[in-house]
Parts: sequence; structure tokens; C-alpha cells
Amino acid sequence: MDATPHNLYAPPAAVGQPIKADAATRSAPFYVVSPGKFHRLFFATFGLYGVFGFYTHWQRDRQGRAETIWPVPRAIVSIFFVHALVRHIDASLTAQRLRHAWSPAALATAYIVLEIGSNALSRLDGRGIGSPATGLLALASRVPAAWVLMCIQTAANLACGDPAGAGNRRLGWANGVWLAIGVVGWSLVVAGLRLPA
Repeated sequence: MDATPHNLYAPPAAVGQPIKADAATRSAPFYVVSPGKFHRLFFATFGLYGVFGFYTHWQRDRQGRAETIWPVPRAIVSIFFVHALVRHIDASLTAQRLRHAWSPAALATAYIVLEIGSNALSRLDGRGIGSPATGLLALASRVPAAWVLMCIQTAANLACGDPAGAGNRRLGWANGVWLAIGVVGWSLVVAGLRLPA
């Protein structure tokens, strides 16, 4: 009998044969991504990649559930649903008897505080209040936000049986497009900072 990627009891692949982790990643209960890919895309998109991550987490989490989950609104207004998401990830870890040292509620709360703070600073900067300091602080807040989201992502990766996110570490053509847009965006930010007040 041939071993299929979905057969949990199949023998391991032969030595030297590439492991088809990508197929398993696509059917995982949560979104899987490597830290390197996550950080590149998160910072290139000024944090918008986090919205995609939330969307994909919810899209996969809703499979097999009786309740109706709408991934798009949960991704767009993630601050209202991040606690629920980390609870689902933690429940998956517990069900699999996987030990992971993390504080889901604290990470979710930290994410909410960072998002609200970043939005407030961006609005102040947009109105010229405290500019450019408020704008720079809004950008700087993406660093701790990335750390918080990566902590949540690490738990999700573990719950999917891929702690390092190896199944989604390569950059595809769509990722390349976002990186190119990010280069243009960051170039405009740097050029804007160099302009005289």
C-alpha cells in the first residue's frame, strides 16, 4: 500500500528524499510560517502581513467547527478576536499534550495595547501633532508588535506539528511582490524624513 501525505501511520520518507511539508502545512489547523519569512513580510508591509496571518488562522480554525466563523472581519478587527484565537491555539496544544511555555492572555493583551497605541500615534502624526516623533514612534511600535505576534505564531506552529515553520519558509512570487512594494514604501518613508520641515 502506498504511503500518502495524509496517512499518519506511513513510514518516514527515505533518506535524501525531500519531505513534502508544504502539503501538510496547507491542511494544518492554523497558519504555519517560519520566523524569517514572517519578519521579512511583516516589516516590508508595515505590519499588514499580520492581518493576513489572522485571516489564515481563522480560515483554518473554522474547519470542522459547528459554529460560524467569518475570517475576514476577525482579521480586520483582530483586537476583538485575538484572545479567542490564542485560546483556540492553547486548547489545541493541550489536546495534543504539547508543553509550551507561553502566556496566551498576556500576549493577546499586549497585542491589543500595541495596536491601539500605534493607531493613536499614527492619527496624531496625521494631524501634525508631535510630528515627526509620533510617526516614528508609530513605526517603532511595529517591533514589539512583531515580537508578540511571533510568540503567538510559534505556539500555532507547534500546534500544527511544525515548530520551526519549515513547511512555509520559502518566499513565493506573491511574497516577492509584497517585498518589492515594501521597498518602495520604506524608500518613501526615508525620503519623507529627509525633507525639510
